[in-house]
Amino acid sequence: MVKNILLFGLAVFAVYGDEAYDIAAKAEKTQRNFGDETVESTMSLIAANGSVVTRKTKNFTLERAGSRDYQLFQFLEPADVRGTSLLTHQDPKGDDSQWLYLPELRRVKRISSSGKTGSFMGSEFTYEDVGGNTLDRFKYVKLADETYKGKPCYVLEKTPTYANSGYTKIKMWISKDNNLVLRQDFFDRKNSLLKIMTFDGHKQYGTTWRSQKISVENLQTKKKSVLEFTSRKMRSGLSNDLFTERNLQRLQ
Repeated sequence: MVKNILLFGLAVFAVYGDEAYDIAAKAEKTQRNFGDETVESTMSLIAANGSVVTRKTKNFTLERAGSRDYQLFQFLEPADVRGTSLLTHQDPKGDDSQWLYLPELRRVKRISSSGKTGSFMGSEFTYEDVGGNTLDRFKYVKLADETYKGKPCYVLEKTPTYANSGYTKIKMWISKDNNLVLRQDFFDRKNSLLKIMTFDGHKQYGTTWRSQKISVENLQTKKKSVLEFTSRKMRSGLSNDLFTERNLQRLQ
């Protein structure tokens, strides 16, 4: 269905319903069918003054039916964060379950729904960002067709349907030639542009695509966080036992 809307005083056309959803579904499909995944990365936290703090991380993901995936994010270096781990059990339509293990306290803390808008370990990623951003947690609108970095793209707007999101909407650029998400703009609860997330260096693993670098620039704080992936393997036989709250302390 095509509906005429008014945006910033200018008449534009937004496409609701099946077309926007289908484009988003194709984009999500490029990320699926990996079985399980183990990836190491470097996280760089770049302050407004340009100073950089670097951390080494390891991430495990188990693909499960219905997008109810498990994910474990663990810090390896430096010493002050070593052993800190975040466990996520995705809910494809609602509120993910997340637990944070803090080695200095030797305890596991459950992340509340309202707490997921907070910064993840001092980065510009939130707990909401590193949780599940699955297809059916949003409503979609197609805004336009644009060229981004020389690539023809669909421009979608997705609106969270779950409670306590830190965002009113997220604007997406999806490449027409391979259905990959190239950029996302996040708008805060005041509907102001908060941060820009970009995905670079896409590489294909069988039928699954992954970017080799994810950058988030916070336009309000002038801070930036960059995840660069240094190694990745899939279908190595990870088990459910790795992704339990009880197992968090055993990883040390």
